[in-house]
Amino acid sequence: MKMISRILLLLILSSCLCAATFVVNVTQSSYQAEENHSITLEWTFTTKTQGSSRNLFIYCSLVAPHKESVLYQVHEGVEIPDSQDEQFSGRVQIDKDVLREGRIRLHVSRLRTEDSGLYVCEVKTEDGSNNAECRLNVIEPKEVLIHAKVGDDVILPCHLEPPFDVKSLIIEWRFQGQIIHLHHSGAKDDVISDPKYQGRTSMFHDEFKKGNISLRLIKVTKEDEGNYTCFVPKLQSQVRKGKVTLKLDGNGAQDNLTDTGGPQPGVIGGVVVGALIIILIFITYYAVRRHRGEQIFPCWNNKSQNEQGRNDGDRRGNGKPRRWS
Repeated sequence: MKMISRILLLLILSSCLCAATFVVNVTQSSYQAEENHSITLEWTFTTKTQGSSRNLFIYCSLVAPHKESVLYQVHEGVEIPDSQDEQFSGRVQIDKDVLREGRIRLHVSRLRTEDSGLYVCEVKTEDGSNNAECRLNVIEPKEVLIHAKVGDDVILPCHLEPPFDVKSLIIEWRFQGQIIHLHHSGAKDDVISDPKYQGRTSMFHDEFKKGNISLRLIKVTKEDEGNYTCFVPKLQSQVRKGKVTLKLDGNGAQDNLTDTGGPQPGVIGGVVVGALIIILIFITYYAVRRHRGEQIFPCWNNKSQNEQGRNDGDRRGNGKPRRWS
């Protein structure tokens, strides 16, 4: 009887020891990414090469206050794709090559703000069970408003947060969704895909190591007004995209000219209206003074009356016009 009790106690202690040594860790406790981008969430767990995959159970989910959404599930070594929540349908991929090494690597694409929350992965093998969690915060891209005038040189700001050296990565600048400036990894010369921007755009290559991927745009035109985006496609777990809106203010001589260099119709109309107002004021003033019997030009009238008085006096005195010797 004592022998049986010792054996049972040994089995219990062994199972406790195995459970205690089985650990699930998360590679990063918190992530931040922008909407519509991708991110990789990773967990690790202790494994033995001689273990059977049939004894592997994985359950990864997003835990919200009133809902739990399944990202990925493995039951007895077999994936269960139908268990994936509709919120993540077609947006989650598993790296199967590293799974046998005890690593769960989930790639989540086209992120949404509702993807923010607490992510938990529970793992169970013949060695025990455990879980680990991380938090993801999905934010909307920042937008910067830049004011300029036609003919100005501007800098469209874009900085990675946190700073990251992007010299070996691809950098894209887009205008209204179309690529206008492209930096290839390690290349000295950038590619300008749109002829309208040829010789007018440049980047600060010396600032790449600080995460500065701003774009300089010279001699802006009315056609340059609109939305710009900077983007680093292969950068993970970073704020790697920015939005800049260029707004051209209605000031300066350039704004009063049409594309052909002539005045705009609105400017011509304003001049005509102003001239008509001045004429109407003058006519009104003349009519009022005349109605009151006042002389419009008193200086001229006084001079004429004086000359007439002198002539009348000469006629009365001599009976004939006075002759001047």
